[in-house]
Amino acid sequence: PKTRNEVISTPVFYDNVVYIANGQDPEHGEGVGHLYAIDPTKRGDITETGRIWHYDKIRRSISTGSVYNGILFYSDFSGFLHALDAKTGKPFWTHDMFAAIWGSPMVIDGKVYLGDEDGDVTVLNADKTLKVLAENNMGSSVYSTPVPAHGVLYVVNRNQLYALAEG
Repeated sequence: PKTRNEVISTPVFYDNVVYIANGQDPEHGEGVGHLYAIDPTKRGDITETGRIWHYDKIRRSISTGSVYNGILFYSDFSGFLHALDAKTGKPFWTHDMFAAIWGSPMVIDGKVYLGDEDGDVTVLNADKTLKVLAENNMGSSVYSTPVPAHGVLYVVNRNQLYALAEG
């Protein structure tokens, strides 16, 4: 049977543009995905007229993107983090996490934090050049997005909650 793409992730609105990736329920596994930049001022069927750009090198995504300094960071279920020019959709780099990504990239203080199914949380520069700063294993799968609050980074794996802070 033919499968259809659906929107699972939350759209991101930045600088009067909507960014959205689509995919399928994770139980269907990996597959083709799409990432779009859309002009939200258009009306009616905006399939073509509202499209600013389309990026087809992404796989199915259930993640929500992050935008920082004009760079859009989007992860896909196949384990890749993509960094693109938010205005043009031109890719700067792609990083292979080597495991499925269920959560979303979180940009904090110029760094991208992203967890994966193997339990790794990778920290990368939120920049046009790929640079991995750290990789830490949390003991079991990290399915959610790291959350910052009051100088603490909260990371949840399958059965534990970590509160990470300096000092």
